[in-house]
Amino acid sequence: MKTYESEVMEKEEIKLVGFTITESLNHVLESKLVETLRRDLAKRIDEIKNRAGTGIYLNQIYPHDGEWTPDVPFEHVIAVEVSAFDHLPSGMISHTIAAGRYIRIIHQGPESQLGSTYEYINNTFGTRPIDLEYWQDINDLDSEESRIDIYIPAP
Repeated sequence: MKTYESEVMEKEEIKLVGFTITESLNHVLESKLVETLRRDLAKRIDEIKNRAGTGIYLNQIYPHDGEWTPDVPFEHVIAVEVSAFDHLPSGMISHTIAAGRYIRIIHQGPESQLGSTYEYINNTFGTRPIDLEYWQDINDLDSEESRIDIYIPAP
């Protein structure tokens, strides 16, 4: 059985600029919409002013009633961190992640195996309002050395 490294940490507010869609997990997996938007964001990254850092975030915002299944649509924000919202490129949105206490769980290995990490998170921590993934290098997501940091709100 795989073990996961996790820690509780304080995170400052994160300002993001990128794309958003509202779709079910099953539709996103079938259509590869997040992968497409991630590639589109990488192609247009130079249009985004005030970038902070080099990675890309995925913020998954679940329905507030907690009644979530893989067929229920929810919001996906694929974006990069910025220091200020001075300029929004055409077709992009601004989004803010609240400051607070988060649990960071590290997924080590190919992105295709991310489902097992989320199974661990769901079994260990239960339902939550958001997940926040951070991909340091989107060109390395298929390798065994790939690392995805997942942040969930701490109780």
